[in-house]
Amino acid sequence: MTRSLRNLPPAFWGLIAVGVLAAFTQPQFLSLPFLMILLRQAASIGIVALGQTFVVANRSLDLSVGANIAFVNLILAHAMWSGYHPFVAIVVALAAGTFIGFANGVLVTKLRASAVVVTLGTAAIITGIGFLYTGGAPGSSISDLVKWLGRGRVGIVPVAGLVWLGFAIAAFIIMRRLALGRFIYAAGDNPFAALFSGLPVDRTLLASHTLCGFFAASGGVLLSGLIGVGSINLGADYVLSSITAVILGGAVFGGGAGGAVGTVLGTALLVTVLNLLTVFGVGEPGKLIMQGLVIAAAAIIYQQGRRNG
Repeated sequence: MTRSLRNLPPAFWGLIAVGVLAAFTQPQFLSLPFLMILLRQAASIGIVALGQTFVVANRSLDLSVGANIAFVNLILAHAMWSGYHPFVAIVVALAAGTFIGFANGVLVTKLRASAVVVTLGTAAIITGIGFLYTGGAPGSSISDLVKWLGRGRVGIVPVAGLVWLGFAIAAFIIMRRLALGRFIYAAGDNPFAALFSGLPVDRTLLASHTLCGFFAASGGVLLSGLIGVGSINLGADYVLSSITAVILGGAVFGGGAGGAVGTVLGTALLVTVLNLLTVFGVGEPGKLIMQGLVIAAAAIIYQQGRRNG
């Protein structure tokens, strides 16, 4: 029992603490309508964070997710799709985002290059292509279907929240029920041992980056629907936020006990804390400082718990 409690992600205890704080200071924060608003806000970053979980568990990182989201947004908002079914633009956007992740994986595995350097370079290239594609003037032709995905509701439940749930279930199955997930954890824990054991280490890393690209693009679709217009810089803050959510979920670079459930909890905690800070009147500089402190505290607490376990 004690070991099980120690292995719970920091986000679990953080959500309890934040919930108690909100109950005493801002009771309306825990009302059902407000929680549904938080769910809609958390969906896009939650999906991106799930994608980031694959690469972090595999001792890698993707710093191009923000540029991926922006590129997806620019595709969806471009006027060239006005004569086509909205589904076509969504498929093209998802394919582009998935290819970005695949390209990251190829460069990291084939060139043995640092994932930080590769994904930063990819982000710069994508941003440049986005400027060329739009001429520096992002469109506003977001289809009603995309807006419904980002803003719509089924009863009182946001459609985006249901989409996030579907992606969370898929990520859980991949990480905990499929061979790919076992390969990810094994390669992330000790890539040399995994390689000598005959596991497809390179293909596993390539699959992780490809999945991350697809999940980032999917989160970009939801965020585009929520915003409703094109934006060159959309998703720039999702790089740090997605990494924060993964670490809050208990993952550490080189494997960990995070996974899909931990990342969902980490996303929920991150979005809740940032909104609670807004209610308390804390500005963006304070939020960034808090986010950095949360990352450091979560990593220290979780690592200490594993050592004591």
